[in-house]
Amino acid sequence: MDLDLLWRAEMACRAAWPAEKESDICGWVARRSGGSIRRVNSLNQLPDSPVLDDRLIDQVEEHYAGFGQPAMVRVMPFAGASTAALSKRGYRQEGATTTLHAEIDSTRRASEQGVTVWPEPNQDWLAARNRIAASDPAMLRLMLHLIQGPKLLSGVAVDGTIQSVAYGVVVDGLLVIEAVATDTAHRGRGLARKSVQSLLNWAVSQGAAAAVLQVVADNEPARALYRSLGFANELFDYFYMRQPQS
Repeated sequence: MDLDLLWRAEMACRAAWPAEKESDICGWVARRSGGSIRRVNSLNQLPDSPVLDDRLIDQVEEHYAGFGQPAMVRVMPFAGASTAALSKRGYRQEGATTTLHAEIDSTRRASEQGVTVWPEPNQDWLAARNRIAASDPAMLRLMLHLIQGPKLLSGVAVDGTIQSVAYGVVVDGLLVIEAVATDTAHRGRGLARKSVQSLLNWAVSQGAAAAVLQVVADNEPARALYRSLGFANELFDYFYMRQPQS
């Protein structure tokens, strides 16, 4: 296991989905943006973070309670954090996710017919994303504007309407692919492949030689798509532990 690559991928993925605020709590990073997106409202580990014990958990719970939110801890088994103290408090596991990695084949350039790209989020892309994969539009807009470094948003249109979207960010020589989604009625037609491939093509021009993405662990259709694009290397899994509410 190449720990350097795992942490490089982890930190690149965090940078590609930034939180509005980050606070240090005993050597862990408490991310907070409000809304419903777990990644930007959870406690995250660093390479040298200490043991997750009751004292630390007390501070984490107090921190998030100040925002009217339950505490949520993002757990990466490769980093060695134990969930024992959380489980004793009744925390429940959710959101199992897998991080995938691929070398970018600069000679593989699929057709980009029907693909439109933007260097910054605009209303067309945001509206399409919200329609296709309803989430937290205000939070998504803020998060995209917080991204530092090169980014590109892609959309694939059918009959003039965007039916598939994704975006990519280059961080530390890695392309991070995020927010891949296709309208239910248009799945299975290769739209997501076009959208992702356009980001891979762009990343080569930005000097990236490899790409990473994170996918819900049991989303087999998405994982099959990513395998066909070369994402055969599973780097690490993670999941969340959510504080029980009385």
